[in-house]
Amino acid sequence: MCALRYVCALLCLSVCVCLNLLDEAVMFSGQTGSLFGFSLDFHTINNKSFVVIGAPNANTSQSRIIQGGGVFLCPWSPGGGPCDIIDFDMKGDEDFSSSGLLFHTFKSRQWFGASVRSVSNTHLLACAPLFHWNVQRGGAESGKTPVGNCLLLDQTTGSSTFFSPCRGIMMEDDYKLMKNRNDQRYCEVGFSVDITKGGRLVLGAPGSFFFQGQVFTVDVSDIIDSGRSKDPIQYVGGISQSDERGDYDLYCGYSVASGLLTGDSTPDYVVGVPNDRNTAGTVKIYDGRSVGTLRLYHTFLGAQVASYFGHSLAVVDINSDGLDDVLIGAPLYMDRVMEQLQERGQVVVYLQRKHTSFSSQPDQSLIGFSLYGRFGSALTVLGDLDMDSYQDVAVGAPWSGDREQGQVFIYLGNSNGLSVTPSQVIDSPLPSSRMAFGFTLRGGADIDDNGYPDLLVGAWAADRAFVYRSQAVIRSRVSLCLLPDFLNPDIKLCHQENTPVSCFHIQMCVYVSGHRIPQETALKLELHLDKMKQPMARRTLLLSTNQAQDTMILRVQREVGMACVNQTAYLRSEEEIRDKLSPIFITTNISLFNTTQHALLHGQTHAAAQTRIVLDCGDDNICVPDLKLSAEAVSDSVLVGEDQSVVLSLSAENDGEGAYETELVVRIPEHTHFQSSRGVNRLVCVQRKDNQTVIVTCDLGNPMKPRQTLRSDLLFSVGRLEEVESHVTFVLRIRSKNSVNPCSNEVSVKVQVKAEATLEIRGGSSPPDIVLPLPDWQPAMNPGSLGAVGPLVEHVYELRNYGPSGVNARLMVDFPSTWRHHYLLYIFTNASEESLSCRTLNASQIDPFKLVNASSSVSAVSALIQQGETDSHRQTVHVNCSNSEAGCVRFVCDVTALGRGFSAVVRISARLWTYTLTKTPYLNYELISSAYYDVINTSSKVQPGLLPSGHTQLFSIVILSCIVNEGYVNRPVEVEEYCIFNRNQNACNYAIAMATVCFLCSAAFLALDVYFPQISGVKNRKKAVMADIGVSGVTCVLCSSLVCGLVCWVLLSGQSVASF
Repeated sequence: MCALRYVCALLCLSVCVCLNLLDEAVMFSGQTGSLFGFSLDFHTINNKSFVVIGAPNANTSQSRIIQGGGVFLCPWSPGGGPCDIIDFDMKGDEDFSSSGLLFHTFKSRQWFGASVRSVSNTHLLACAPLFHWNVQRGGAESGKTPVGNCLLLDQTTGSSTFFSPCRGIMMEDDYKLMKNRNDQRYCEVGFSVDITKGGRLVLGAPGSFFFQGQVFTVDVSDIIDSGRSKDPIQYVGGISQSDERGDYDLYCGYSVASGLLTGDSTPDYVVGVPNDRNTAGTVKIYDGRSVGTLRLYHTFLGAQVASYFGHSLAVVDINSDGLDDVLIGAPLYMDRVMEQLQERGQVVVYLQRKHTSFSSQPDQSLIGFSLYGRFGSALTVLGDLDMDSYQDVAVGAPWSGDREQGQVFIYLGNSNGLSVTPSQVIDSPLPSSRMAFGFTLRGGADIDDNGYPDLLVGAWAADRAFVYRSQAVIRSRVSLCLLPDFLNPDIKLCHQENTPVSCFHIQMCVYVSGHRIPQETALKLELHLDKMKQPMARRTLLLSTNQAQDTMILRVQREVGMACVNQTAYLRSEEEIRDKLSPIFITTNISLFNTTQHALLHGQTHAAAQTRIVLDCGDDNICVPDLKLSAEAVSDSVLVGEDQSVVLSLSAENDGEGAYETELVVRIPEHTHFQSSRGVNRLVCVQRKDNQTVIVTCDLGNPMKPRQTLRSDLLFSVGRLEEVESHVTFVLRIRSKNSVNPCSNEVSVKVQVKAEATLEIRGGSSPPDIVLPLPDWQPAMNPGSLGAVGPLVEHVYELRNYGPSGVNARLMVDFPSTWRHHYLLYIFTNASEESLSCRTLNASQIDPFKLVNASSSVSAVSALIQQGETDSHRQTVHVNCSNSEAGCVRFVCDVTALGRGFSAVVRISARLWTYTLTKTPYLNYELISSAYYDVINTSSKVQPGLLPSGHTQLFSIVILSCIVNEGYVNRPVEVEEYCIFNRNQNACNYAIAMATVCFLCSAAFLALDVYFPQISGVKNRKKAVMADIGVSGVTCVLCSSLVCGLVCWVLLSGQSVASF
């Protein structure tokens, strides 16, 4: 099935209509090896159009700088032309001194021009993410590190202002003392750049905080104001930035974009984090109203590790609903084709819903067409290419194509998102392969002032950049009318060579419209009669030519917008016609007559109609059908989130005369798709749009014969049920082309929408059992670090949603911390996890002694319980939060938009306070945490009658061992005394057991002694012997009791058996 999908996709690529981007590109060239074309943008100066191109490996005239990089300004001309370097910075490396500090900048191989943006008609921004910085104080230094640097050029004055927020004055030793917290020395600011519509810059710094990454936002005006100072470290007001999380190598800020995503008029920031979540990747939305520290608003989760989810981003209102949508590229995504995973790349679309919400799953997924093509490496918003009121998008695949030459795919927007297949594929014009054509894209500007947006494409491996211009789009529509709509051989109103014939009139009209289209549009119109038949078997001919086809030229004036032409056709004689039952198809199509009109015809260019020969319609020759329809849903409800079909069972009848071109018309709810037909009569159905309404039409026969009954089941898939208020409605009706009584009754079928969710909470403790004392461990009353407190204990809870509906839930965890006001578990971190927001009622309960930063923590130490190692008589204390003697910390976590098959994980980490436990060696402890969840609501408008809830518990058992093994040589005094007492008590118990055995033996012998005197004869001779045995038994009892007492006295008094 997957293979078939790709074959169909490739076939579509081979026949798809190239929209309005011209194949001939205007090319600009740069220095060989300069990476010219790595970044691009449109720019305007004094109403003149330019292209700004970055070459981050270019050599410039800067003194003693090697491959510092440059930015070039290319004047627009249809024939191309040379580009001039822009003088952002003519200085070489710079040194400064201030207050005993020496500052050094390093500009060789700084990759200046890796990012460029046209800020306004007078200002340009270019960044060098590998710009290096060092600070020295005496013999100490910060280290030569790539902090990155951006320059804002005022083209009216020629002056530049730098923006480098990661420059600092701390030395290497200072960072070590702070355990490298807030270390921005490798931030590489300017790796990615965007500018909001309000003039605020968004800059990615993926190397900050040991490559955790960071994003900065600042107003352009604030950067300009900071330029008045000449200090190497400038204060820029109004900066907002993301904070440090603690994880490394996430690459936050690898890509950035902006748009309206939180329901207000302030642009928000979209940031790619491709290495997050163990390389599965995330894309984060930060609230644009944040001041100082950016506030996280929403997170999109990548579905596949190592796919580089978030490599590229675009924010645009794709479906023209007034809400910005988010597009995310994952160029290393692997798709399954013929049971094998193939790296093809992916672009996913998340459509913004009402109330600024997004689905947990993408609304649309586009897969690349070439293996290792890196589809999705670049995304850009083109604007409205075809002027249909929907924004269009370009996707770059720099190694796609048969020769790995690189390709750019154009996707048109529509009410449901993006077109499933590209409307145009642009191949690299370069003769060589792997030139990275399409690695960089920029759209949305009209460089040639023809009213249509154009596209810039970079190929940095070839040091080339290309401009693809858009043509005007002539939107066309063709109508075809037949009068009358049926042919009656007995009615002959026309003459062909003096012979009466049955005829009909054909009216063809063409409508054109568009933005800035030519004054006159010349169209070639072709007409074909009875096209489905072979030329010699065609049943209708044109009255004027006796031919079955004709070609005409129509000229449509822009102000009029339409032109019509009429023709008359006739039915050949009955002797020349064998097929009187099948319909007669009439078709017409239009194309541009003059290809030099600098425009493209787009829209409906074909029209078809059909007529048929009327037979058996009674004396009046008018067929009057009597169409009846009944329908019902097989299931009266459908679940939100469930992949299930709505099945409509229908019965269609005709109790009258023949019904021609009879079809069943089903008006379906939004986001519904027809799947198949089954049952007694399998219908052929097609889903299409009719006046912006989505309908499904099924052929019921032509004609639908008298007294004919059809029964069938129609299967539909219904999407986005979370937006439905209560039910979905299907409206069905039969219609025909008959002039009298053409339609049936209308049937409305309602299917209830319900929401259900099944959740499970489970967990695990690590380790489940802890044996004390630990090897070479000496508990401390006042530990100075986490490592001195005790071993690590973790309780991990997982709340999993089995669906089918997504939910919003609250998860609470009660975790024991103290027992009778003494610490048992020292909680040192909050329980928050990715996609969760957890809090405690009292934040001071987390790491109250501030031990987290005191020193590095040690590895968790635990021991396994061996058979016979525990004492069965030792008392176990159950420490749980329902006990009033236990002190607990409650974590409250908000789980939002937990989709089907997804889990929310809460991890609580603590250290076992061993000092308290060794003071009570006669006790075992069972440490119990409890988790509870309550579903607040489902992620849909429809809510279930009963919201799920549940709870579970986790146990950690702490046991004191008295087994003396190697390594247990320094046990605390309390533990040693208890273990000696425990061993002596065990020896005493052994002695008592032995005495009991002796006593029982003696009692048996005494019983025999009493029994023997009752036996006469031979038995009397043994009496004396048995009496002696009885005396010996009494003696044994007395002796064993004496020995047992002495042994217990010695052992319990602390004396050894040897000394006794």
